Amino acid sequence: MFIESTHNPKVRQWASLKTRKGRREHSAFLAEGRRLVGEALASARSVRALLWDVAAGEEPVELKRLAEARGVPIYDLSPQAFAAVSDTVTPQGVAVVVEHPMPSAASFPAFTLVLDGLRDPGNVGTLLRTAEAFGVSEVCCGADAADPLAPKVVRASMGAVFRLSLPEQPSRLYLHAWRGHWPDGQVVVCDAAAEQTCAESDFTRPTAIVVGSEAWGLSEDVRAAADRFVRIPMDPPVESLNAAVAGSVMLYEAYRQRGGRSGAGGVE
Repeated sequence: MFIESTHNPKVRQWASLKTRKGRREHSAFLAEGRRLVGEALASARSVRALLWDVAAGEEPVELKRLAEARGVPIYDLSPQAFAAVSDTVTPQGVAVVVEHPMPSAASFPAFTLVLDGLRDPGNVGTLLRTAEAFGVSEVCCGADAADPLAPKVVRASMGAVFRLSLPEQPSRLYLHAWRGHWPDGQVVVCDAAAEQTCAESDFTRPTAIVVGSEAWGLSEDVRAAADRFVRIPMDPPVESLNAAVAGSVMLYEAYRQRGGRSGAGGVE
């Protein structure tokens, strides 16, 4: 189907997905670029539409074939219509509309990541990508964190958003419910002033790692819920790391201690 006008109702709906309000209203989000589109079509997520800018150059034949095999509607858009939908400065001319029922239900795996007030989209997307790489199946994005389905987060996640469980609720409520599933579990927070290093900590038991905002730190409720504060050893004069880097180091250390095992289920 070809759509030319930017005033087309479908184009207006897709364009609204660039906002948090629109994503919640339509229970969907956008993913742009050939790699992300391919990741979305290969995932278990429901894809509502494949959008293609007819003036973008080489037609994405393979992506269209994948979409047809899944029964995904394909829309050829005029450059003006696609530009109205696109969120990137230099669009690749292909995007998908991915379904995401709101709110996403939590599954409370034994090893999980909580982002408390982390508002930078690049940091959030990087941590989603890293979390998936190190065996995390669920990431709670606290109420004050960046929207995990925002276009910049989706791009930075490199497809992780299609495969992770992403419950969005206040961090303290998530941690309280997580403890109900794992009463012997621990909530671990990275703190530069802590005495114990992450390498000296035991991550083989059920663990919720919490990463807070660089600017504001952790909320008082979450700090009060922490069982352990650990630090990442580093050479002076450096005193702290970017939130995404610090969280990645913590996730890797936990992954290493578990022998590279996924934390989706129970802990062996």
